[in-house]
Amino acid sequence: MIEMNESYIIDDLSELGMNGTQIREFLRRFSGIRIYIRKKKSEYDEIVTLYNQIIENGAKRSDAIHTVSGIFEKSESRIREITRTQEDLFEF
Repeated sequence: MIEMNESYIIDDLSELGMNGTQIREFLRRFSGIRIYIRKKKSEYDEIVTLYNQIIENGAKRSDAIHTVSGIFEKSESRIREITRTQEDLFEF
């Protein structure tokens, strides 16, 4: 786990386009809280996004699963499970 302090977060939030008032509000709300963002969820999001892009380009499901499996170094059965159960997980 990588520890970050507020100066690193301020720089990143500024880079993402947040203004000073929004950054101060963010820091006020989350000051004193240790936050851990699991890699698994973001990786699953990347897997589902790439899978959907490959399917939209006309590939068969089996070919898309094989391609994504190679890129993320996961078994094809694991990719099938992720794409089957994670499709609506990242809708906001």
